Amino acid sequence: MTSQARTGGDVSKSSHRRAGRTAAVAGALGIALLAAACSSSGGSSGGSGSGAATINGAGSTFAAPMYQQWAGEYNSKVNKNVQINYQAIGSGGGISEFTQGIVDFGATDAPMSANEQSAAQSSQGSTVLHLPMILGAVAIIYNLPGVSKLTLDGPALASIYLGKITKWNDPAIKKLNPGVTLPSAAIQPVQRADSSGTSYVVTSYFSAISPAWASQVGVSKAPSWPTGTGATGSSGVAAAVSQTKDSIGYVELGYATSGKIPFASLMNASGKAVAPSTTSVEAAAAGATLPTDITALKLNLVNQPGAGAYPLSTATYILVAQAQKDANKGKALKAWLLWSLKSPQQAESTKLNYAPLPTALDKLVVSAVNSVK
Repeated sequence: MTSQARTGGDVSKSSHRRAGRTAAVAGALGIALLAAACSSSGGSSGGSGSGAATINGAGSTFAAPMYQQWAGEYNSKVNKNVQINYQAIGSGGGISEFTQGIVDFGATDAPMSANEQSAAQSSQGSTVLHLPMILGAVAIIYNLPGVSKLTLDGPALASIYLGKITKWNDPAIKKLNPGVTLPSAAIQPVQRADSSGTSYVVTSYFSAISPAWASQVGVSKAPSWPTGTGATGSSGVAAAVSQTKDSIGYVELGYATSGKIPFASLMNASGKAVAPSTTSVEAAAAGATLPTDITALKLNLVNQPGAGAYPLSTATYILVAQAQKDANKGKALKAWLLWSLKSPQQAESTKLNYAPLPTALDKLVVSAVNSVK
C-alpha cells in the first residue's frame, strides 16, 4: 500500500500554485487510510483495551507511508475495532484541520509556530503536544540523463532555488563533481506548491547556510519561491521530476527509492559528502540536542555536526490534545500511539527508509503520550 502514498500528484506553475490549493491537495493526495481495507483475512485478536473507534488524522505527506502501514497493522493485528483514517494533505493542512477540530490528530514535519500553537490550544481547550514519531531524510532528487552520481552543497542548492545558478555545468556544481560530465542544460527546479513541512525543512537548511536565502526568502512551509515550478505533495514533486528532463526537486527519501529516482549526496557541516539513508539520519540525530520537556518535544536535525550526518534530516510529528474531548477516541488514539512507539514498530520504519527515534527520545515521547487524558 505504500505506493499509494508515493505516486501521482498534480503539477502547477509557481505563480499560480496557491489557487485552488485545497481542492488540488484533497484530490491528488487525500489518502484515506482505511485500516480495515488494509487488514488481511487472517483476522485479529482485538484486545487493545479500547472500544470501537474511528480516528481521523491529516497532514504530512512525508510520513504518510509509515502512518498508513501502522494504521493497517494495528487494525489487523491489535484491535480490529479501531480504524485510523489519515489524509496526506501536507503539514500546513494538517495543522489547520487539527486546529479547526476537523481531525483528531494533525501530522507535521514542521513544528507549529508560537501563533499556530496558541490558536490550536485555544481551539482544543488543551495543551497541544508535539509527538516525534520517526525520523527521516529529505532527498534531493534529479533527472539528468547520463549522470548517475551527483554531489551538491548547501550554497549551490540554495543558489539554484534563488535562480542564481541556472545551468547544470555551473562552476560551483562542476567543482563538487570532478570527473562527471555535466550538461549545459538549464536547471528546472521543482518545489512544493502546498504548505509543506518538507519545504520548512529545506528552507531551514537554506537559511542556515545561505545569508542570501535567509534575507530574501527565509524559513517557511509555504515560501515565495524565486523560481521554479510547483507540485502538490511529495508524490507530485516526485512525479514532476521523473517527467521533466534536467529537473531537480526534494522529497522524503522513500519517494525517491520507490520511484527509482536518482538523488544527490550533500556536503555536510563536517565537509563530507553524505547520501540520505537511515544510517546518516541516525548520525544527524546523534549530534543533535534532544528536548527534555514532554510538552515541547521539538528538535532540529538540520545541518548537524558529525562526519556521517546527513544535513537534510528531520523529525516528523503527530499533534494531539493533552486533554481529549472524546474519552473513547482519546483512549484509542493513545493506545495506537503507544503501540507505534514500541521497538518492533519503530524498527519497521527502516524498511520504508525512515529511521527510528533514539531510545532517549522515544522514552520522552512515551511519557508525553501517557500524559494524554
